[in-house]
Amino acid sequence: MNNITTFDIISDLISLINSEEFDATIPTLSKYCNIPIEYTRRFILHAMSNNILSACISGEDIESSDLDYSVIEEYLDDEELFSEKLLSGKYDHIIWTIDLKVLPPAEDQLIGLSPLELSAIQNLGESKMSFKHGGIYERKDNTSTVDKSIRKNQEVIQTAIQNHSKISFSYKNRDGRVESHEGFPINISTNVVDNWIYFELANNYNYRLDRVTSTIKLINDGQPFPIINDNPKKKYMWGSFFNESSEPEHVKLVITDITTNIIQKIENDTQHRKGICHFYKKGEFYYYEDYIIGISEFQRWLRGYGSSIQVIEPLYLREKMIDSAKTALDYYTKSNLWKDL
Repeated sequence: MNNITTFDIISDLISLINSEEFDATIPTLSKYCNIPIEYTRRFILHAMSNNILSACISGEDIESSDLDYSVIEEYLDDEELFSEKLLSGKYDHIIWTIDLKVLPPAEDQLIGLSPLELSAIQNLGESKMSFKHGGIYERKDNTSTVDKSIRKNQEVIQTAIQNHSKISFSYKNRDGRVESHEGFPINISTNVVDNWIYFELANNYNYRLDRVTSTIKLINDGQPFPIINDNPKKKYMWGSFFNESSEPEHVKLVITDITTNIIQKIENDTQHRKGICHFYKKGEFYYYEDYIIGISEFQRWLRGYGSSIQVIEPLYLREKMIDSAKTALDYYTKSNLWKDL
């Protein structure tokens, strides 16, 4: 296998793992790229040990009902044992994902691009866009919008959670088969980056709302609400982050851009917090207050709004956002020195 072919295969693997529409298990990656499964296993292992990709790659165990399971933590606990098990096929069922980040969070900056600038970056050759020298870009807005039918189903789920009601729905599994499900929903969360909404039933199974193929219905068959040992802190989880050892933090924001589109987007993004958060208008501006676990995902959500939202509390996050903005402004100031590069 020559260097060009190897580079092409690695590019294909990373693209597939990064795709929202592809369930990137080791067997499916091998089949799609037409390479031996042993090669794909070694690639995943090298990615987990790479000083850049190790901060980006993660995996979901579709056979586990443990929400706290982390394949990365298992790797870090015993790298030698994990490597042996991975190469022997023990993790072939894991669905791998990549969240591309090059800079550490403290230095991570978003610099706005015009459509022309974005097009220029996208058209650069591979030699200009290598992981070592190139920038990774992301869109300011969510990568996908949430359909109105999904929003309606979300409202039904939240009503069921509040009333301890049972629901029924049709669901397309990862193999593309449509199945009938029913149960008592107990939690709802969202991936604020991809706009994927998840809900959990009392049977400890999690579902992705965009894979529901029917209108969710409330049902009353006389079955009592089950006794569950759910962690009460889960209601504070922001996005898809949850750490049971963390304590909720109070956050308060002021929304100074009060255009209809911005306010509607905030309401849509925080719909899963309904009944927990406090979103209100006082004087000229809107305010958002909440208690959350997952400040890092919360900060990433804030970045998407740029200067439209300012942090009031917590103070350390406010100072961090100010420092980040100053750094970005400094990059712009220095950009005159780069015009001839």
